[in-house]
Formats: sequence, structure tokens, C-alpha cells
Amino acid sequence: MENPIIIIGGGPGGAALGCYLSKAGIPNIILEAAIFPRAHVGESMVTATTRIFSELDFLDTMEQTGFVHKYGASWHPTASKAAVHVAFAECPQEGIHQDYTYQVDRARFDELLLKHAENLGSVVHQGARVKKVLFDGDRATGVEVDFSGQTKVLSAPLIVDASGRNTVLGSQLKIKQKDPLFNQFAVHAWFENVDRGPRPDDIHIHFLPIKRGWVWQIPITDTITSMGVVTEKEVFQKAKGEYAAWFQQHSQSAPDIANAMRDARQVNEFKAEADYSYQMDSFVGDGWMLVGDSARFVDPIFSSGVSVAMHSAKFAAEQIQQALAAQDFSQAALMPYQNRLKQGVSVWYEFIQVYYKLMPIFSVFIAKPEYRLQVLQLLQGDVYDRNDVPVLQAMRDFIETVETTEGHLLRPYLDGSLKLDENTPAPHELV
Repeated sequence: MENPIIIIGGGPGGAALGCYLSKAGIPNIILEAAIFPRAHVGESMVTATTRIFSELDFLDTMEQTGFVHKYGASWHPTASKAAVHVAFAECPQEGIHQDYTYQVDRARFDELLLKHAENLGSVVHQGARVKKVLFDGDRATGVEVDFSGQTKVLSAPLIVDASGRNTVLGSQLKIKQKDPLFNQFAVHAWFENVDRGPRPDDIHIHFLPIKRGWVWQIPITDTITSMGVVTEKEVFQKAKGEYAAWFQQHSQSAPDIANAMRDARQVNEFKAEADYSYQMDSFVGDGWMLVGDSARFVDPIFSSGVSVAMHSAKFAAEQIQQALAAQDFSQAALMPYQNRLKQGVSVWYEFIQVYYKLMPIFSVFIAKPEYRLQVLQLLQGDVYDRNDVPVLQAMRDFIETVETTEGHLLRPYLDGSLKLDENTPAPHELV
């Protein structure tokens, strides 16, 4: 191969792809606009990422760094202290030999993973901002990069955009589509003295008595907890930039979150996140691929972001090896990657749809023995290479029964404004 593969972005997707390619002996360059460490939201993992860490020889680093072990998840209702819990140990995953995943300081995690890619052989340039991807007709041929004020052109047989929600290539090609159902926004910060309750290492989700509103509670260290309020845009707009007052209002609107925050002390600035749900028209083209958030971001509710990024890197690396063997980087040759990634993300997306529709009564499916393990599989990120997800159809059937039964006691608890997308393809339809 005359030129190495170019990866735009050194976050989890780009760094993981660099690791996979280097382990396969494929030269690659990672161009990262920021200088690490850099702050980033998305601190909670799902257990499926553990398998990726193991494949990349990165699991020992995760342990040695001392990231918080995440053993499960807890959901808290809007009006009473009656949390529902799940433990990952209830549903072991093939190839994973621990009953926990991790809660991380993303600045530290991302820095370590990028350094690991460099140690494995990736050529890493930080502070290298890709200004645009270069094309010869419809085929991507290289990038124009700003190296500390100096512009250089680099050529490559394949350009992989792993720039996250900056979506460098998607924005350039104008193929980014906002999600038709979700328009979530978040305000978040780190706090000390948060009362984590009897399950301190869980991720805690607190439902709020507002449209699709919830709070995340994620332990970052023994003393620091990440707290974030997520709402629909119409609710978020009422903040009018006064994030502290808006956060305080909503973090006191449900009993468990108010109790958790009663002695909390903020340790960094509030940040706002937007554009939570979108996808690109295509994940591949002639000479280019999209990985992780550059391709699709569905919603933060199930902590799927890092998992999608790292699994997409794994699938991309496998497809790149096949393309190299055939010396064919056409869209057609890369399309199996798109199909496989869309298959998994479609499961996440349907799960999120029915979850928001059910929201405060989602715990019904956690409590039912016939569904509990299936829900746990989804929560752990077991969404790829699956042709059948029975619990999602069961959730849809339950919703239909509640909506069509006159006077059903649970009807007021459903989100009446959310119409489930009947056009979402089933996993087997994408294979």
C-alpha cells in the first residue's frame, strides 16, 4: 500500500480503528484536531466494550488506571422512592470474564486509548485539523490538513471519518439528517458530595416529570459524580442560557435526585450538549467510511456512544482488510460494513424509541422474569449480528394494548406525543 489509511479523529472510534489496523499490520495515520487530554461527555460504558478492550490488549490499562467498576444500572421514578435495579452478573456475555464494565473520566480514557494506538503503530498527530476531504470526482483521495497554521495535503487509498459529532465528512457532503423523533439537549457538570445511595457504582437514571426528561448520575471517581439533565429542545430552550438555575430547578423535581443532590458541590462549569440524534444518509462511499458518531448518534440514554464507536471501528477494520486484499475501496466493496453497523444501531434505536414511549413504566419489563434477561442483553450492548429481538416486539405489543384499551390505568404514563416509527427496519431486514 503506497500511502497509509487516514483516520480523522482520535476519539474512541478513531483510536480503536488505529489499534485494529496496526495489529493487522496496516499502516495508518490518526489526525486529531484537539490536544489531549480534552474534556468529553459520555463517561459510562456498556459491558460489550469489554470484549473490544480485550481484543485491543487494552483491558489491563483499564484496570490499572482504576476506573470505577460499573456493576449495574438503577432507575428512579418521578414521584416515589422505589428504584429498580439490574446487575450485569445476571446475564453473562460470551467472551467476557468479568461482571462489570466501567465509568470513566473521558479525558483520561480517550488519552490512554489514543496513546495505546500510537504504541501499537498508528502515526498520531494531535492539533492537526482536517479542513476538508479531497475528491477526484466521487472518490475520496486525501485530506487537506492544518498543522499549526501550515496547510498540507495528504493522500490515502481510504479516508475514515471518526471525528465524532463534528462530522467532518458528513457536513462537507451535506448528508447529515436530524432524527425525526428525538431532539434532546443536556446540561451537565461534575459534583462532589453526591449521595450515591446503596448502589454507588451503578449508573443511576432519574426520571423527571417533564416531557422525555431524565437525569444521569455517573460516578467518575470515589468522590466526583457526573450529573446531567436531559430534556426535549422545547424544555431546554426555557433555560435561555441560565444553565445553573435551570439545572437546579430540574434536579429538585423528583425525590431521589433531590435527595442525592442535597449536599452536592459543583466542581467544574456547566456544559450544554445539543444535536443528540442524527444519522448520515450513507456510512460509506468510494474511498471513504464513517465510524462512530460520525455515522450515527442515537441518544445517550443507554450509554451506547462509546460502544457504537468501538464496535464500528472493529467492523470497519475487518472490512478494510477485505478491501485491501481485493484492492477495491469502492462503495460497493465497503457496503457490508454499513449494513452490519446499521443492523446493530437499528436495535439500539428501536429500544430507545419504545423506552421513551414507556419511560416511567419501563420497569415493568425489568420486573417480568420472561423479559428481564433480554432487556439486560440490550443494556449490555448485545445488539450486533442479531436477527431477532423478541423483547422489542413485546414492548410494542404492550404499548398497543395500553393505547387501544379504553380506560387502561397505564395509558396516562405513556408518552402520547411520541409516535413509534413503524418504518424502522427489523435487524434481519438489514442483513
